[in-house]
Amino acid sequence: MRVLSKANFICFLILLTQIPVMLCSCGKPDAPKLVLGRDFYYWESTADSNPGDAMKNAANFKKLEDHSEHNLMKIFGKDRHYVWIRADFEIPESLKNMSLGLVIPHLRFAEQVWCNGTFISQYGAFPPHEQSTMFKAHFFSFPINILKQEGVNTILIKVFVYGDSGISSHAFIQPTGFAYSKFESINFINARLYMLFFGIMVFTFVLFICLYASILKFKTFRDFALLNFSAVFLLPYFFATELPAYTTGMISHLIFAKFTLCIPGYTIIYLTGLFATDFFKSKMQLPVRIARDSILAIQILCTLFATSYDFLLKISPAMMILVGLQVLLGLYELVRNFSKKETRLRTVQFFIGFQPFGIGLATDLIIRLIDNTKAYPYFTIFGWQGTIIVFIVMLSQIFARIYRNNENLSNHLLEEVAKRTRELEDANNELSLLNEKLEKDKLRSDKDLEMASLVQKNFLPQPNRHFRGWEISVCYAPQAKVSGDLYDYYSFNDILNGLSLFDVSGHGLSASLVTMLSKNIISRVFQTGFRRREPIDNVLTKINNMIISEKGDIDNYMTGVLCRFTDTEDSGKCSVELGNAGHPYPLKFSVHDKEIYELRGNDGKKHYGAIGMKGIMTSFARSNFFMSTGDILILYTDGLTEAQNSKFEQFGIEPIKDIVKKNHARNTDEIAGLIFEKLEEFTEYKPFEDDITLIIAKRKNTVEYVADDEHDDDMEEIVEELPEA
Repeated sequence: MRVLSKANFICFLILLTQIPVMLCSCGKPDAPKLVLGRDFYYWESTADSNPGDAMKNAANFKKLEDHSEHNLMKIFGKDRHYVWIRADFEIPESLKNMSLGLVIPHLRFAEQVWCNGTFISQYGAFPPHEQSTMFKAHFFSFPINILKQEGVNTILIKVFVYGDSGISSHAFIQPTGFAYSKFESINFINARLYMLFFGIMVFTFVLFICLYASILKFKTFRDFALLNFSAVFLLPYFFATELPAYTTGMISHLIFAKFTLCIPGYTIIYLTGLFATDFFKSKMQLPVRIARDSILAIQILCTLFATSYDFLLKISPAMMILVGLQVLLGLYELVRNFSKKETRLRTVQFFIGFQPFGIGLATDLIIRLIDNTKAYPYFTIFGWQGTIIVFIVMLSQIFARIYRNNENLSNHLLEEVAKRTRELEDANNELSLLNEKLEKDKLRSDKDLEMASLVQKNFLPQPNRHFRGWEISVCYAPQAKVSGDLYDYYSFNDILNGLSLFDVSGHGLSASLVTMLSKNIISRVFQTGFRRREPIDNVLTKINNMIISEKGDIDNYMTGVLCRFTDTEDSGKCSVELGNAGHPYPLKFSVHDKEIYELRGNDGKKHYGAIGMKGIMTSFARSNFFMSTGDILILYTDGLTEAQNSKFEQFGIEPIKDIVKKNHARNTDEIAGLIFEKLEEFTEYKPFEDDITLIIAKRKNTVEYVADDEHDDDMEEIVEELPEA
């Protein structure tokens, strides 16, 4: 972004400050002038005193030695006082036989003027409805008939002293026409010129609020508009005497001071910091923002609830301290952003933009230190006009760049749309071809998956089997077409020697392949262990070692339960040895005490590990127990107990226990069906998120067994002896 140079700023400021001088120099040639300001005398009186009282106390008048702008305040303070000012003069030959005019460039708070005992005029208003004359110069016309052409003329001024009161030491008398011309020139510089600035700031506010409305995300436009809006409320304080609503008393001096001097002044300081932050495109630190917001809130609340102008005067030192804190916080943010490389350029631009304002502020301070006897115009406000111009240029360039970008985009929009349309059509054609290929691949994959599902189903034994002394039902529900669950029976003719249930990690094809790989290994190792009467936990350990060796780098592992059954001399009873490799604990219903037990292992060892995890130590659980006629063994995978409803609650094992207890007399098919009905009701009939397998094995009396000719397994025919592992 290009900005105006510092030299151009200075030239502009010099030109701006010379405008009043040039305007004042254009008029009639000057006339003889009688200066009175160095010969004022004062006497403090009361509110009801009159010129007669002042003349009677002529001996009590003291010479006003202090010629500064606020000389009366320095003598009497900021409280309410009534003071008489007296000036005596003789008319020189050059001014005799003329009507004369008295010009007082500065006098506050309010006054009444008499000349040789004749009331002349009044500026401002005395209590109880006091109104200040603000920055307006005062003009009083003395007709020839009240002037003494020979001898001493006496001017008496009754002044209501309140706040920053003072009387100018540059008061003078000239012929009426010349005096009035000077009076108007002073008023133009000290008051009316600000009306022009008022219009400039209103225009700036309207301009930038419209720009912000067109680009809402550009907060800098909004901040600059609000900054000028606050200044619009501040400026009327300088030309209050030109406003009928103020001069007629419609608005009290207290209200006017609150809403034109105090609150706008505090708000301008606050908004300057906000404008700077958004101009830098940075974020103000939270403690700094809180501090600045708190300071502004305190200032506004104290001002709004001030009950009198006296209270405003008393709190003004504290308010100035808070203003100083606001300025320091703003400078802190300025320095912080200057120290960061990404915001340094904008910080410099912001600093350059405020150069006219800074020069005006410095000018005000310097000239008032050099000469505090005159009420100079406020060059700070002149400088602010320069700052407005600079930021109008800066922000307009930003807006113009955005507009050009949008215009270029609009000009090339049709071309871009056509180009994008062609690209989209090409992409759609490619996507159609890809979709056709994917559809073919999907059909091929579905066929392969269907084939894999068929193979797996044929690979697994029939779900419902009857053996001597056993009634068994299996509910097998894959989450997909293929499953990671594996179950199997190990029998010789109609005698059930063993039962297994394993759950491979993961879902889908990869898990199903591991099940088919593992089924033969599990069967061979179990049958070899059965012949050798090895402990069931050792059998699981050998299965683990062989699967790790066979599956290689496949990541899937599995948990499982392996049962070995041995009939006893009692036809209604058998011994069971159950091994558990990290699988959910099986359940046993005892018909004797109508209770259900979790089979957690009774071998006295610690249990840990799963099957197929290379490099992981294992210690598998072993449980030894008996099953009598009517006892029920329940094996299941975690897909059953961990199934969730819409509230993310798990099904758990309690519903299984409750159903088995209440329905233990029923056959295994009915019990399994009731459990699955309860599960579907719990999950609100949503598809299962995991493979589910449930095995219900109920012990029957062997003498009641009827042979099942369909299934005649012969372990000796399908098992070859395994070597020692």
